[in-house]
Amino acid sequence: MKYFFWGFGYYYASESVKHERKLRLIEKEKHEAEYAFLRAQINPHFLNNTLNFFFAKSLPLSQELADGIMTLSKIMRYSLEMDKDDRTTLIDEEIEHIKNVIRINQLRFNNKLQIDFSVNGNTDHVRLIPLILITIVENILKHGDCTDKLHPVEITLNINEIDHNIHLTTWNKKKNGPKELSSGIGMENIKKRLANHYKKGIALNINETEIDYSLELTLPYNKVTDHQEKPSSFDNLGFLEHFKIPQIKPQPYTS
Repeated sequence: MKYFFWGFGYYYASESVKHERKLRLIEKEKHEAEYAFLRAQINPHFLNNTLNFFFAKSLPLSQELADGIMTLSKIMRYSLEMDKDDRTTLIDEEIEHIKNVIRINQLRFNNKLQIDFSVNGNTDHVRLIPLILITIVENILKHGDCTDKLHPVEITLNINEIDHNIHLTTWNKKKNGPKELSSGIGMENIKKRLANHYKKGIALNINETEIDYSLELTLPYNKVTDHQEKPSSFDNLGFLEHFKIPQIKPQPYTS
């Protein structure tokens, strides 16, 4: 009799494990299907063609509007092309993406943003995981006081060829008045992706007060050689000593 109960218990436990595995598989397939559906809603080619159409239509009306649409097209294309599997991209492409995001925000705020973005060192063939730097910049644009002429936002990117690291420092005043709600997912996502990809050699330090917010990020890098990979769809900016975000002059609207 006891063997019967043991056998029954073993069978019941085995079936329970199989059932749990089946449920997990169904749930995983459901999430994958939902994710594929969401991605299908934003077809990169459709989006690019539509924005190009808007660009052509806007040219006779306003050069500023046309430039804004083209900049938005570059931003969307880069974001859609960058997968979330932590593959690396050329830092020149990430820098160009940061510039485009700042440019589009200059249009939003009528060219009142005060942002000093500096890049020092040789960026040729330096690689890093994508959308890390831009997440930090977007956080500044969302929560920082970016229009104070006496206290401009400071974003400095240094490429150290001796230690083979990328060093980003940022400083900004905080906005006065009501603060925007923030889930903190952006910074948490950065920490997880950095830890997952680099394992070691990274440093992320944040200093936050009631008045300002500063950040320091250090990443190791490996250079690719000329025959390995070069930029394809974005301009290679090469060596950048200093880049000050230009203000875009409004163009008159004519009907």
